[in-house]
Amino acid sequence: MPRHRVVAYYAVPGSEVTGPAFEPSESMYEKLHEQGAAYERLDPVHPVQSGVDLVVSVPDSFPGPDGYYSHHVDAQTIQSYVDFCQRHQLLLFLDLNFGWAPVMKELTSFLPYLQRYSFVHLAVDPEWMFPRHDGVPGVNLSNVRASDLNPIIEALATIPMKYHVPRKMLIFHQYRGDGDSLTNAFDATQAELADKHKLLADKRVDVILHVDSVGGYQGDHEDKKKQYAEWVGQDMKRYHNFRYGGFKLFYHIEAATGLMTPADVLAMKPAPLVVTYGN
Repeated sequence: MPRHRVVAYYAVPGSEVTGPAFEPSESMYEKLHEQGAAYERLDPVHPVQSGVDLVVSVPDSFPGPDGYYSHHVDAQTIQSYVDFCQRHQLLLFLDLNFGWAPVMKELTSFLPYLQRYSFVHLAVDPEWMFPRHDGVPGVNLSNVRASDLNPIIEALATIPMKYHVPRKMLIFHQYRGDGDSLTNAFDATQAELADKHKLLADKRVDVILHVDSVGGYQGDHEDKKKQYAEWVGQDMKRYHNFRYGGFKLFYHIEAATGLMTPADVLAMKPAPLVVTYGN
């Protein structure tokens, strides 16, 4: 950031329904490379760096042995993706969904990858976070506060100087609106991010606000473009606490109404510098 664009495939390992990166294969790499090339042809000023957005903290609808409503992908599987990405010069975003797990305890489990590997970065999906244990992933809607997320920014900010690796990227997925203009910002039925304006601004971390909504219905293109205009274009100017926008598409789900093309995506303002694809 900001000289390159990231085009990444998303998935939970082993779960084909979640995204095309469900297994680290040569065919997946070739398709990812082709998808990235489509963006680079349209905007050669921003060469594409391909990557994988890998869910490593997986939300569950049951408490599990720790009572966290989430579980970790096993270390061997994560390392297979690390090795694959290193071999193919791909970025790797470790995607944390948390459930009820303590935020910093969960982050600490995965920090060694970010500290050791220059190409490993982080993604966080507040849709599946319940830091106040007030809901169940996949059953209830979440409401997350900046105070839950800012310690993550602070932790990533210390890594480059201490471990001599490049500045880290941090993707915040936004699936629903925020509460900054609402009477009750903490109503989960109305807002996913309660107080987006309080997210910490730290130039040592490249924070990307990534619009993560799902189409596949009549009028979905207009809705997703409007969300991007509000959640990224408008909020970037209002809050000045993130510098880059991201956007997600779904190959199979959104095929029903015609998947937005790279030209459609790049026509939004500001043009997303991170584009991810799920299934």
